[in-house]
Amino acid sequence: MIRRFDENANRILDEIIEARRTIRAFAKEGPSREEIEQLIKAGSLAPYAALAVAGRSDFRRFVVLERGTPARDEAARLVQLSAKERLEKTHQDLGRAPVEGERDYSYLSRLRMIAENGHPSLAAAPYYIVVAEYQGVPAAGLQSLAHVLQNMWLKATALGLAFQLISVTESMAENEAFVRLLGLPFGEYVLDGCAVGYPAADPPLAPRPDMSSGIRWLR
Repeated sequence: MIRRFDENANRILDEIIEARRTIRAFAKEGPSREEIEQLIKAGSLAPYAALAVAGRSDFRRFVVLERGTPARDEAARLVQLSAKERLEKTHQDLGRAPVEGERDYSYLSRLRMIAENGHPSLAAAPYYIVVAEYQGVPAAGLQSLAHVLQNMWLKATALGLAFQLISVTESMAENEAFVRLLGLPFGEYVLDGCAVGYPAADPPLAPRPDMSSGIRWLR
């Protein structure tokens, strides 16, 4: 039987969904271990590709890297090194293909910033959480990770925490040193991650697009 919630619960969920946004400015004080565990629990309840992970109990892993620890420092170093390598390869590729539009320039600018200075949130955020999902057949691990991070993001919003997706984490699944640092077997898991802390400032909500023109009811 599907559990029915009252209208108050539905209203609160709507408010949390509407309040969710990226917060990149982190306070020095960090959340409690209990709050981080609440985020992880929310992520663990996200849907997964049952066929792809059949028979496995370890298909989803969470690795918490706290600011100021050797593991966190090494993770940040590996991310910066990977950015340098990808920037060099991108420059080589650009010799054969032109840069197209503002989006490509923005990507290169962001990649260059990380390569030169490191990822700012891996220096500032109290916690960097990496989530790993077993990549079985069909290969639906990244889709499952999207559900995991969305659950965690909504929970962070409900707790009043700052939350930022660290999208560079996805490419680190191809970095054996990074994967080994997490204590995972190389080549079996896809990755994603987030930075979490208390907000140093409460930014305004970003403009939300009007989706009314993108909805069609077919009969």
